[in-house]
Amino acid sequence: MLIRKNAFSLALSFALVLGSAQAVTNITVWYPWGPPDGQAVVDRATEFNASQSDIHVNAVLVSGSGIQGTTQGKFLTSVTSGQVPDAVLYWGQDVIPGLAALGALEPMDGYFAGAGLNPASINPSALNAMKVGGKTYGLPQMSSDLMLYYNKAMFKAAGLQPPRTLAELDAAAEKLTVKSGNEVSRMGFIPWLQQGQPLVWSGIFGSQGKLVDASGNVNMSNSGTLKALTWEAGYVKKYGAANLTRFISSIGSTTGSSASDPFLLEKVAMEVNGQWHGNYLKRYKPNLEYGVVPIPYPVGGTPNATWINSNAWLIPKGSKNALAAMKFIAFTSRPQVSAKHADAVYNLSPVIGASKFQKTLSEPVVKLANQLFASKAVLTSPVTPQILNLQNELMTAFESVQQGTKTPETALAAGQKNLDQAK
Repeated sequence: MLIRKNAFSLALSFALVLGSAQAVTNITVWYPWGPPDGQAVVDRATEFNASQSDIHVNAVLVSGSGIQGTTQGKFLTSVTSGQVPDAVLYWGQDVIPGLAALGALEPMDGYFAGAGLNPASINPSALNAMKVGGKTYGLPQMSSDLMLYYNKAMFKAAGLQPPRTLAELDAAAEKLTVKSGNEVSRMGFIPWLQQGQPLVWSGIFGSQGKLVDASGNVNMSNSGTLKALTWEAGYVKKYGAANLTRFISSIGSTTGSSASDPFLLEKVAMEVNGQWHGNYLKRYKPNLEYGVVPIPYPVGGTPNATWINSNAWLIPKGSKNALAAMKFIAFTSRPQVSAKHADAVYNLSPVIGASKFQKTLSEPVVKLANQLFASKAVLTSPVTPQILNLQNELMTAFESVQQGTKTPETALAAGQKNLDQAK
């Protein structure tokens, strides 16, 4: 009898343990990069797993999260096959309209309450950039914005103050440029280096709401974009397309932060870049004397304007554990957790209230970035399924003017024709 009782007890204990193990929901989350950003995601997953016993997050590195715009990369293949991860983290919001139009994303709105996440706790500019047709298809994870970096030593030697307006920037650029004949050894400023992208300058010149109107119509030749490109054409006329091209090809990495950044190498006196760039400068040239100010504005423009971009949490269509995934996302969106993550990757937390916990805000670059992020002069990409094609056509148009092969008017008209034909 005792043997039977002990056997029954063992069986019951085994059943309870098995039931407990079966109660755990295992979810898979794809993230797009290696360390330090990727490691920070893994760290949040580890913390979440330790904080509760109902959900276990398996964070998996998939380059670019398998997203190749709206073409058939690993992400869309997984959606088509039904073998999707439960959530995906991507490094930008511009893929959202196109993926939503393809039916590849699950709207998040129905999961907020169950996950304990209040969307009102997220910076509205960052959140609205991820809404399509009134539905939320992405949630900002980390955010960044842009500013003007300037070399303090060069400015001091030239007797200059940091520029506030574009007229002041242009004058400083000319004074800080060093050249002999057609050979340039240092440029004061080149608008299109690093983060001086067409959408950024279009926005600074007033294209917001004009590049894509309320009805979704794209107008590449809107007044803001045309003014921005005409201004850039002025640099081409002043310094010469061939001279600028030759100089740019000789100065290192001009499109991403690295040890060969031209501002870090003091080949340019100013450049537009994000707050993350300060971390590269601290790492690779800690003694560089530099400052940061808001992007200078044109006549009739808005002071203290900035351009923001955010990493986006996405729920793929067909996610089998969407609510569990949203609970993990909600955990990462707690103010103290989000602030810790922002410190680790030199980003801004999009979570309202997180800034009081963010330690890097004591640094001038991050402090200014946070001030700009909270302002009302925030610019974002227009929400349209055409956004990726629009970016490509804008880049082609701007490059043709920078290379001296087209006028601003003809370049933008050609891009508009291509967009119209692609509809």
